[in-house]
Amino acid sequence: MPNTSVHFPAPLLASLDRIAGERGMSRNRVIVESCRRTVEERTQWPEDFFSNDHLTAEDRKLLQDGREDFNRAIRAARRSRSNPPF
Repeated sequence: MPNTSVHFPAPLLASLDRIAGERGMSRNRVIVESCRRTVEERTQWPEDFFSNDHLTAEDRKLLQDGREDFNRAIRAARRSRSNPPF
């Protein structure tokens, strides 16, 4: 199997080691599986999956209104970093 060299910041590497330990896997296997999932996810969606071409003008308007409501709800629920909500 071909190999490559990758440099990770120390905190990220520590997190990878922790995850590997929790899963009973090697660090290498965690990285390989993460990369594999990333590549597979990227190829799961058809190229035109997010196209709105098939939607009516009314459907597009409903989606836009819903997006605006969603964004308003997020903004209303935000807290400052010094006072996190959780």
